[in-house]
Amino acid sequence: MTNLIERLIAAHQLINREIRRELARIAPDALRLRELKKRRLAIKDRLFRHVPDAAEMRRVARIALARRAATV
Repeated sequence: MTNLIERLIAAHQLINREIRRELARIAPDALRLRELKKRRLAIKDRLFRHVPDAAEMRRVARIALARRAATV
């Protein structure tokens, strides 16, 4: 697996956390949420250019996240 794919998966995961954090606020910022979701979608599009099969992408993501967890 390439370093680029691992970085994209990590970025996607980070943006997901930011979205959840924003949604948990009493008054979520709609503009910030829209920007975060656009960034997340752009990353997802880049990932699918490298791994177009959805099942394969899930497998690759699990491996990347396991590697990342092992190094932390």
